[in-house]
Amino acid sequence: MLFAAGCAAGCSSDDEPFFARENDYLTFDCNEQAVEQSLQCEGAWKIDYNGNDWIAVTPDEGVGDGEIGFISIGVSYNRGGERTGTIYVDFNGTAYPIHITQGACNFAYGTLGSTGLLAQDMPSEFRLTLPYVNAYGDESVTLGCRMTGASAGLVAADLVFDDFVKGSGTIEFPVTGTPTDVGEITFELFADGVSCGTVKTEVVADPSSVVEGFPVWWDFSSEDKATVMADPHNYSWGSSSQYPCDSSAPSTDHKYLDWSDRGGYLTVVCPTANSWGYGEGHCYMKGLQKDDYWLMAFPVKNLHEGTMLTFEAAVGCSGSGARYYALEYSANQTDWFLADGATTVTGIDGSQGPVHYTVMTDQALPNDKTPECGWATYTFPVKGCSVTDGFFYVRLRVSLNIRLMASSSTYTISTSGSERLKGIIKVSLPEE
Repeated sequence: MLFAAGCAAGCSSDDEPFFARENDYLTFDCNEQAVEQSLQCEGAWKIDYNGNDWIAVTPDEGVGDGEIGFISIGVSYNRGGERTGTIYVDFNGTAYPIHITQGACNFAYGTLGSTGLLAQDMPSEFRLTLPYVNAYGDESVTLGCRMTGASAGLVAADLVFDDFVKGSGTIEFPVTGTPTDVGEITFELFADGVSCGTVKTEVVADPSSVVEGFPVWWDFSSEDKATVMADPHNYSWGSSSQYPCDSSAPSTDHKYLDWSDRGGYLTVVCPTANSWGYGEGHCYMKGLQKDDYWLMAFPVKNLHEGTMLTFEAAVGCSGSGARYYALEYSANQTDWFLADGATTVTGIDGSQGPVHYTVMTDQALPNDKTPECGWATYTFPVKGCSVTDGFFYVRLRVSLNIRLMASSSTYTISTSGSERLKGIIKVSLPEE
């Protein structure tokens, strides 16, 4: 991705043939990429790479006819520190420089996590998960694991992982065998001998007592719109997403995959949806009306009545968008239950409805966890439904037909108003 471009440059005089290039300074991040640049001249030109074999220009020579043409200036993946180089466009006996800076390789591992169950006398389904970013795709790493605690019967064999994908992805380290003891285990994962962190889990006697599938979350917190649009979890939100879908039906095709990578998704159920997009730190769509909703769906196991859940989100909108939302959940998308914590709000027209989220303003920064930003968190027990092994659904439903900026004469929600989810939306088990 091109992060910045320098000033435009043109070079000519009354006595010289005309020559102009779009930029004489370009800045890239560490990834392999290319950017289109304009070039305008009358006569033959050629690129002098000046020994910079990590820079490529296509085409790298030609004959200008005085009209604006285009070249592609690209850089290879940078595995080391920041590097700079200058190439030249040779034209009419003059070398016109283009200075290029590429940022340092910032390949990095994320926070060590885990997935799967450990139950006494049952084959292990447990795996350590280690996310990474800014990979080239041909890396290789030797992984090792140290287990302490109730690890009898388990095997964490060293392995070489060389299945990196370009950009971001997740390493999975399997723990095999059958645990024979009940109790806590601590796993420490090493990559090429360097610790990547620790994870603790329990070997349980009764697997049906363990709620699985949490946490799940959707991350729109990046202030860089292009970063959110290009993320692998952005499956189908519009033609500019990394994996756009062919159909435009929002409730079935426009899905933002959850970051737990267990198959959950976020979408919108709204017959009048007419626009999708991203801004700094949020996703948005237009068209939500009363009883339309943002829908989160994800697989869970052993979710019984009485299980406590925590939900957090920040909601925003334009002045003519929806101001009030209710938080609800379901095991079948037919029977919906209101989460504890709602207040009853009376609209400007006298209508009443349950409310968990009140959009007070949309001027606050999207990552501010304050009511002024539309953020709130609720911890509530699951009532009226349970899921042994299947999908669980959580939604934010527009509960009153009242817009954010309401007056006595203009108060209903407009179909052209934009609704926004900001920062990180998360469903989890309460922290102990």
